[in-house]
Amino acid sequence: MVDPLREIEALVEFEGRWPGTDAERRAAVHLVERLRALGRDAELEPTRVRPGYPLTHVVHALLGIAGSVVSVSQPLIGLVLVLMAAVSTFGDLTGSFFLVRRLTPGRASQNVVSREDSGGRKPGLLVLSAHYDAARTGAVFGRRALERRAALSKTIRRPIGPFALFFWSFVAIVVCALLRLIGIDLLPVTVVQFLATVVLIVAVPLLADIALSGVVPGANDNASGVATALRLAQRFGGANLLQHFELMVLFPGAEEGFLLGMRSWLRRHKKELDPSSTIFLNIDTVGHGTVRWQRKSGFIFPLAFHPTLVELCEELDARGVVSRSVTDAYSARSAGYPAISIGCLNAMDYVPNYHQFSDTPENIDADSLDRAFNFCADLIERIDERIGPELERDTPETVLSEG
Repeated sequence: MVDPLREIEALVEFEGRWPGTDAERRAAVHLVERLRALGRDAELEPTRVRPGYPLTHVVHALLGIAGSVVSVSQPLIGLVLVLMAAVSTFGDLTGSFFLVRRLTPGRASQNVVSREDSGGRKPGLLVLSAHYDAARTGAVFGRRALERRAALSKTIRRPIGPFALFFWSFVAIVVCALLRLIGIDLLPVTVVQFLATVVLIVAVPLLADIALSGVVPGANDNASGVATALRLAQRFGGANLLQHFELMVLFPGAEEGFLLGMRSWLRRHKKELDPSSTIFLNIDTVGHGTVRWQRKSGFIFPLAFHPTLVELCEELDARGVVSRSVTDAYSARSAGYPAISIGCLNAMDYVPNYHQFSDTPENIDADSLDRAFNFCADLIERIDERIGPELERDTPETVLSEG
């Protein structure tokens, strides 16, 4: 039997699991051994990543500040600088492309992959994913900052994402620089540009603080997700195999570098994956609180998850949320695959101890783990029972097809 608390403790023992570190590599080897102990084939797939998102966005912020200052006297030059920063920030936060990030150091990382070989007898593929690396902390992740952001989100009834404010500050400065370029230099333009520039100035020390801070234990984020995925792999293994779906277990590395492991894996296996018969079920931070599934997520423009999976989740006893952060399900969804992400949040709809040194096994709630496991197990059974038979039909489109 898989004991989730012991699995979490074992993974946390690999201290400092930041993307591209030796600790991350040793944790990956450990997970390969755990999957093999469950009777599954498992292997490591190496990849190359650039996890330095704090440094990347420090450069973006400095470019934006410089461009804002220069635009007062030289609007065209300032506009070019800020526009470069805005475009690079957009690409980085959406995962569409990397510009400034390419100048940061590269590191070796790896994804843990466990396939079920049914000999092609099953029409569908269900990818169960949970990242195993751990994040750096920083003042922006402090308890009071999280609580205040959550309280404000409740008040305005909209989720607040720090990176959304960061990006739209660039956009505001670009608009102001454009207005100056065409000769409009009114007081409101100066005020808006000043406020947006202040946001970037404040962001610089906060991002630098993350870059220089230590790596958290990562018990909830995301050893809890890994432990739950292992339980599900055992639950739907052996004689309890799904009828219509092969079950793949994927533990991506470098998620804390902004989904780098998952994005690398999707690029590598794009030709093997059929969007009309492949589903991604991601599990992230399920060690404290009540089960929540994501309707939409994204740093800038929240991306809606697959309507069929949303419909199935709505039938279960949990509430859907819109998140202004991202999980590996976002990568799969943005690549065109049906995906959904499952997590747990507290009464204020945020993750306690998020990216803090207090994210330890002692602060994991066993009941939350059980609730998440039961929710995911019920969802997987419904996927197999409701979507699976549709995939058996000899038709060009399935219930998962879009567009």
